[in-house]
Amino acid sequence: MSAAVTVDAVSKRFRLYQERNQSLKATLMRRGRSRYEEHWALRDVSLEIPSGKTFGFIGENGSGKSTLLKCIAKILRPDSGHISVEGKVSALLELGAGFHPELSGRENVYLNGSILGLGRKDLDRKFDDIVAFAGLQRFIDSPVKNYSSGMYVRLGFSVAINVGPDVLLVDEVLAVGDEQF
Repeated sequence: MSAAVTVDAVSKRFRLYQERNQSLKATLMRRGRSRYEEHWALRDVSLEIPSGKTFGFIGENGSGKSTLLKCIAKILRPDSGHISVEGKVSALLELGAGFHPELSGRENVYLNGSILGLGRKDLDRKFDDIVAFAGLQRFIDSPVKNYSSGMYVRLGFSVAINVGPDVLLVDEVLAVGDEQF
């Protein structure tokens, strides 16, 4: 069986800055350099996920799960190593990502769908299925800023699965879904 996702010796580091907003004088005294500490969210991670399999990452807060998903989705770039993904990727990593709060659910379906690679004709064809799966027929023309977090995630998940991804990346956003979802 071929691999859907291959992660090879991936490392990702972030800078944790020591100073808060300092005065201009303090910045000039440091010659514009900020003091920081390096934090390695991922260090030499390797794994292979076979096609057609469900796979989960379990770990404590801050252990790098979300960072790894963002690297796989190409939202973040690893500092070293290589990631390859076979096929189309759809990611549902943060509540409201790809949605504009002032736009209606309908407008956000088209916005998010186009971000995920669907054309207008495909979205027109899939629109009713997306809305029905999300269970938001009565609310689809309301601005999403008025949606509950459960409504938000149902709509986002429905769009994400209807783009026909080969790899679906889901982080903690489903924790806000209601019982029926």
